[in-house]
Amino acid sequence: MKLIVCASILSATLFKLTNAACAGPYAQCGGNNFSGEKCCQDGYKCVAVNEWYSQCEVDNSASNAAPWENQNQNQQPQQNQWDQNQNQNQNQQPQQNPWDQNQNQNQNQNQNQNQQAPVEQQAPAEQQAPAEQQAPVEQQAPANTGGSGSSQNFFQNEIYANPRFIEEVDSSIAKLEGDLKDKAEKVKSVPTAVWLAWEGAPGEVAQHLEAAGSKTVVFIMYMIPTRDCNANASAGGADSLETYKGYIDKISSTIKSYPNSKVVMILEPDTLGNLVTANSEACKNVHTLHKNALSYGVNVFGSMSNVSVYIDAAHGGWLGDSTDKVAAVIKEILSNAPNGKIRGLSTNVSNYQPVESEYGYHQKLASALSAVGIPDMHFVVDTGRSGVPVSSDTWCNLVGTGFGERSKGNPNPGMPLLDAYMWLKTPGEADGSSTGTRADPVCAKSDSLPGAPDAGQWFHEYFVQLLKNAKPEF
Repeated sequence: MKLIVCASILSATLFKLTNAACAGPYAQCGGNNFSGEKCCQDGYKCVAVNEWYSQCEVDNSASNAAPWENQNQNQQPQQNQWDQNQNQNQNQQPQQNPWDQNQNQNQNQNQNQNQQAPVEQQAPAEQQAPAEQQAPVEQQAPANTGGSGSSQNFFQNEIYANPRFIEEVDSSIAKLEGDLKDKAEKVKSVPTAVWLAWEGAPGEVAQHLEAAGSKTVVFIMYMIPTRDCNANASAGGADSLETYKGYIDKISSTIKSYPNSKVVMILEPDTLGNLVTANSEACKNVHTLHKNALSYGVNVFGSMSNVSVYIDAAHGGWLGDSTDKVAAVIKEILSNAPNGKIRGLSTNVSNYQPVESEYGYHQKLASALSAVGIPDMHFVVDTGRSGVPVSSDTWCNLVGTGFGERSKGNPNPGMPLLDAYMWLKTPGEADGSSTGTRADPVCAKSDSLPGAPDAGQWFHEYFVQLLKNAKPEF
């Protein structure tokens, strides 16, 4: 009998060690091009959400799911790998809240803890019932409820105009005459976003906050490691996740020193789009890194009361047919950011989609997000270059485009999900070049305006095109 008992204990121990390598609760466990763990921890089963995404959900057929779940919760290496400096908290929750130093106030919002209390309360009853009752809460609790990040629409406030854009427009005004010159002067008054896209950018945050005063400053974080993994025009970013975290920490520290400032933080254009659709090895190899980086950004910026966070969600022409997968990926990102929350999503950054079609994408995406427990999402749409409807798939310096609607909060009563029109991409700066070390073949197509400099550099001829084709006109 002792031998049998010992063998049973050994078998159970080996099972738990093997099971710990599987995906954790509500983590991804399958889908097209998924290369991670395709099994789930005990008490969970891998359930297909769509062809692109499967996740570990409570296995109600396991009568003792909750006790196994509690034993394995601290063994989820894919969920919180960002911060190794919170040792004082790890003895309590080794893998659940690596950032938060005030975890007790957020425990009821952490998806990895929701099963424990019901199990204790329902001990005389069947273990399966609490799991069924808790499943909907699991989907909603971690989604967007953590921290004290702002849920306000800061675009309702007067919006800051980036001085760099004004200087760039001035450089073109010096080359213009007559009516075009007069119109170009008016362009300078349109608020534009400030891009944090190079290693020195964190050091520029304070001067923008100082200059803005009571106006809302719109920042775009664009320093994720292996940025633009599916193209070359804007490739770059931080050299590692640790470096990226350092940028975020420095920026957030600066913002904290301006508690009366209002800040909108747009997180990482193109990244979500590549997470959902990019099949290149360069992108697939960094999927986990990119999810972790986005979660860290949400967790930090989304915990600040004077910051309103929007994750970039590409545009409807790119992801409009993949909203279920977009919602699943966003849920995963938010579940790994227990101390932060987002106001919503940004779309059409650096693209040309008309507002009406983008709003259709917003509605579809809001519905998909609500279905996975992320309700009440709002949107900001880039209108800097959407004045002329386009049919081309080209994204690089597209011929024939014009300035679109001016930056404005709550711009259309008929579009209640829309927080703002906003010139997010600096209109007049190039998307990329067809020559040089950062040449991108898309920028050499016939429907791309030739002669462009590298991405982010001022392109006078493109500015003139946008000005001439502006709708509404200046």
